[in-house]
Amino acid sequence: MAAKKLSTEAEIYHAGIDFLSRRDYAAGELKQKLLAKIDPDNDEVKAMVSVVLERLESLGYQSDERYIEMLVRARKERGYGPQYIRQYLQQYRLESSLIEAYVDSRSFEWKEYAYRQLEKKFHQPSRELKVRQKQQRHLYQRGFDSDQIRWAMDRLDELSEE
Repeated sequence: MAAKKLSTEAEIYHAGIDFLSRRDYAAGELKQKLLAKIDPDNDEVKAMVSVVLERLESLGYQSDERYIEMLVRARKERGYGPQYIRQYLQQYRLESSLIEAYVDSRSFEWKEYAYRQLEKKFHQPSRELKVRQKQQRHLYQRGFDSDQIRWAMDRLDELSEE
Protein backbone atom coordinates (compact mmCIF):
# COMPACT_ATOMS: atom_id res chain seq x y z
CA MET A 1 0.00 0.00 0.00
CA ALA A 2 1.46 3.36 -1.04
CA ALA A 3 1.95 6.07 1.55
CA LYS A 4 -0.61 8.86 1.58
CA LYS A 5 0.59 11.94 -0.29
CA LEU A 6 0.66 15.22 1.63
CA SER A 7 -1.93 17.64 0.37
CA THR A 8 -2.36 20.45 2.92
CA GLU A 9 0.01 23.06 4.27
CA ALA A 10 -0.43 21.71 7.80
CA GLU A 11 0.54 18.19 6.70
CA ILE A 12 3.61 19.50 4.88
CA TYR A 13 4.56 21.62 7.92
CA HIS A 14 4.27 18.63 10.27
CA ALA A 15 6.33 16.49 7.88
CA GLY A 16 9.00 19.20 7.83
CA ILE A 17 9.02 19.36 11.63
CA ASP A 18 9.22 15.57 11.72
CA PHE A 19 12.31 15.56 9.47
CA LEU A 20 13.97 18.38 11.42
CA SER A 21 13.30 16.68 14.75
CA ARG A 22 15.65 13.88 13.72
CA ARG A 23 18.53 16.02 12.37
CA ASP A 24 19.32 19.33 10.68
CA TYR A 25 18.82 19.65 6.95
CA ALA A 26 19.92 22.20 4.37
CA ALA A 27 16.96 24.06 2.87
CA GLY A 28 17.42 22.42 -0.54
CA GLU A 29 17.72 18.96 0.98
CA LEU A 30 14.58 19.45 3.09
CA LYS A 31 12.71 20.74 0.04
CA GLN A 32 13.60 17.58 -1.91
CA LYS A 33 12.41 15.38 0.95
CA LEU A 34 9.10 17.24 1.20
CA LEU A 35 8.57 17.26 -2.57
CA ALA A 36 8.97 13.49 -2.56
CA LYS A 37 5.97 13.26 -0.22
CA ILE A 38 3.55 15.24 -2.38
CA ASP A 39 1.78 14.64 -5.68
CA PRO A 40 4.29 15.85 -8.32
CA ASP A 41 1.52 17.02 -10.66
CA ASN A 42 -0.12 19.36 -8.15
CA ASP A 43 1.44 22.82 -8.58
CA GLU A 44 -0.63 24.27 -5.74
CA VAL A 45 0.86 21.83 -3.24
CA LYS A 46 4.37 22.48 -4.63
CA ALA A 47 3.88 26.17 -3.83
CA MET A 48 2.86 25.21 -0.29
CA VAL A 49 6.23 23.48 0.19
CA SER A 50 8.04 26.78 -0.46
CA VAL A 51 5.75 28.59 1.97
CA VAL A 52 6.36 25.94 4.63
CA LEU A 53 10.14 26.12 4.13
CA GLU A 54 10.08 29.90 4.61
CA ARG A 55 7.98 29.45 7.74
CA LEU A 56 10.33 26.81 9.19
CA GLU A 57 13.30 29.08 8.53
CA SER A 58 11.64 32.18 10.01
CA LEU A 59 10.78 30.22 13.17
CA GLY A 60 14.40 29.12 13.45
CA TYR A 61 13.69 25.41 12.98
CA GLN A 62 15.68 25.22 9.75
CA SER A 63 18.94 27.11 9.30
CA ASP A 64 21.56 26.65 6.59
CA GLU A 65 24.12 28.36 8.84
CA ARG A 66 23.51 25.91 11.67
CA TYR A 67 23.64 23.03 9.19
CA ILE A 68 26.99 24.19 7.79
CA GLU A 69 28.39 24.73 11.27
CA MET A 70 27.36 21.21 12.30
CA LEU A 71 28.86 19.59 9.19
CA VAL A 72 32.12 21.55 9.42
CA ARG A 73 32.54 20.58 13.06
CA ALA A 74 31.80 16.91 12.34
CA ARG A 75 34.20 16.72 9.39
CA LYS A 76 36.97 18.51 11.29
CA GLU A 77 36.66 15.99 14.10
CA ARG A 78 37.02 13.18 11.56
CA GLY A 79 40.28 14.70 10.34
CA TYR A 80 39.24 16.31 7.06
CA GLY A 81 40.74 19.50 5.67
CA PRO A 82 39.16 22.66 4.26
CA GLN A 83 39.15 21.63 0.58
CA TYR A 84 37.37 18.36 1.32
CA ILE A 85 34.82 20.07 3.58
CA ARG A 86 34.17 22.87 1.08
CA GLN A 87 33.57 20.36 -1.72
CA TYR A 88 31.36 18.25 0.55
CA LEU A 89 29.18 21.26 1.44
CA GLN A 90 28.85 22.36 -2.19
CA GLN A 91 26.98 19.17 -3.03
CA TYR A 92 24.11 20.45 -0.84
CA ARG A 93 23.81 23.58 -3.01
CA LEU A 94 24.49 25.92 -0.11
CA GLU A 95 25.46 29.55 -0.69
CA SER A 96 29.19 29.80 -1.36
CA SER A 97 29.44 32.92 0.84
CA LEU A 98 28.11 30.90 3.79
CA ILE A 99 30.53 28.07 3.09
CA GLU A 100 33.47 30.50 2.91
CA ALA A 101 32.44 32.08 6.20
CA TYR A 102 32.69 28.74 8.00
CA VAL A 103 35.58 27.19 6.04
CA ASP A 104 38.43 29.70 5.99
CA SER A 105 41.40 27.67 4.75
CA ARG A 106 43.80 30.50 5.71
CA SER A 107 43.05 29.94 9.38
CA PHE A 108 45.95 28.60 11.45
CA GLU A 109 43.73 25.98 13.06
CA TRP A 110 43.77 23.96 9.82
CA LYS A 111 47.51 23.50 10.20
CA GLU A 112 46.93 22.14 13.70
CA TYR A 113 44.25 19.78 12.38
CA ALA A 114 46.64 18.58 9.65
CA TYR A 115 49.30 17.93 12.27
CA ARG A 116 46.87 16.03 14.51
CA GLN A 117 45.74 13.90 11.59
CA LEU A 118 49.34 13.16 10.62
CA GLU A 119 50.30 12.27 14.18
CA LYS A 120 47.21 10.10 14.64
CA LYS A 121 47.85 8.11 11.48
CA PHE A 122 51.65 7.81 11.46
CA HIS A 123 52.71 8.52 15.09
CA GLN A 124 56.28 9.48 14.17
CA PRO A 125 58.23 11.05 11.31
CA SER A 126 60.30 9.17 8.83
CA ARG A 127 63.30 10.06 6.70
CA GLU A 128 62.37 7.55 3.99
CA LEU A 129 61.13 9.26 0.85
CA LYS A 130 58.37 6.71 0.19
CA VAL A 131 56.99 7.02 3.73
CA ARG A 132 57.08 10.84 3.60
CA GLN A 133 55.26 10.77 0.25
CA LYS A 134 52.67 8.47 1.77
CA GLN A 135 52.19 10.87 4.69
CA GLN A 136 51.80 13.84 2.35
CA ARG A 137 49.41 11.96 0.09
CA HIS A 138 47.29 10.99 3.10
CA LEU A 139 46.88 14.63 4.14
CA TYR A 140 46.27 15.77 0.57
CA GLN A 141 43.50 13.19 0.13
CA ARG A 142 41.90 14.41 3.36
CA GLY A 143 41.63 17.92 1.89
CA PHE A 144 44.63 19.82 3.27
CA ASP A 145 46.62 22.18 1.06
CA SER A 146 50.38 22.06 0.47
CA ASP A 147 51.14 24.82 3.01
CA GLN A 148 49.21 23.01 5.74
CA ILE A 149 50.85 19.69 4.85
CA ARG A 150 54.34 21.18 4.86
CA TRP A 151 53.71 22.82 8.26
CA ALA A 152 52.37 19.57 9.74
CA MET A 153 55.31 17.55 8.43
CA ASP A 154 57.81 20.09 9.79
CA ARG A 155 56.05 20.15 13.15
CA LEU A 156 56.11 16.36 13.39
CA ASP A 157 59.85 16.41 12.59
CA GLU A 158 60.51 19.14 15.20
CA LEU A 159 58.64 17.45 18.00
CA SER A 160 60.33 14.10 17.39
CA GLU A 161 63.78 15.71 17.63
CA GLU A 162 63.06 17.13 21.08
